[in-house]
Amino acid sequence: MQLGGCWFDRDRGLLVEQSRDESWHLPRAELQVLSLLVEHQGKLVSKHVLKTGDGAHPPLTDTSVARAVFMLRSFLGPQYESLIETVKGQGYLLHTSYSQLPRHLHHTGLLSFSWWGVSLLFGLMLAVSLFYISRIDHSIPTEPLMSTELPLESGQHIRLYLYANSKTNNTLLFELGERLGQGLIACRRSDWADVYTSLSHDKQLFYITLRGHKLGQSVIRNIKIADLRRPKEFIDAQWLQEVGICG
Repeated sequence: MQLGGCWFDRDRGLLVEQSRDESWHLPRAELQVLSLLVEHQGKLVSKHVLKTGDGAHPPLTDTSVARAVFMLRSFLGPQYESLIETVKGQGYLLHTSYSQLPRHLHHTGLLSFSWWGVSLLFGLMLAVSLFYISRIDHSIPTEPLMSTELPLESGQHIRLYLYANSKTNNTLLFELGERLGQGLIACRRSDWADVYTSLSHDKQLFYITLRGHKLGQSVIRNIKIADLRRPKEFIDAQWLQEVGICG
């Protein structure tokens, strides 16, 4: 099946980028998510359905689903990543074709402008950018690589954010985010509302910042973990229990 510039071979579990002649043998999470989106193409697929699949395997976590969508979009490339639309709080939708995307999701709309129109628009954007760049509050964090909502048994929700300097080579960060997410979901209740994570450039330090409220007061907790081993683990079930991750 054609998906933008890629061909999806569902039987073989392959996604082939035709212009680069690059193929990707999809891991279980990516294959399950993409297969269900294709099966219900043009319709909203809930997160619950994407997690449980056909029930033949253990359900995926919220983090696994979000990571799978991110990886699929990355492989599709900037021009076609919006084929998979996020429906906030509900799930995801695979559009039947790029031409049928909502107007606000098209990344190539400028191509319909004449050359002078593009030049004028670019000039205006540059002028506005230069005007406001000195007024940017650099204390505001950059956009996260990924964020996901973790439901707790109490009905609370924790928002987990993954930050990275680059959009590539983040496998370890995704793995750590999934482990941390599983530990947070295991909490019956928690003082934390937002959890921010990142890896150092050399991937030897893992940073966790937890923000929330306790006894009517705003609370914050910063954790820095070093791991010089190969392969690196940083966190495991024992660590999650000992550090009291629930708050």
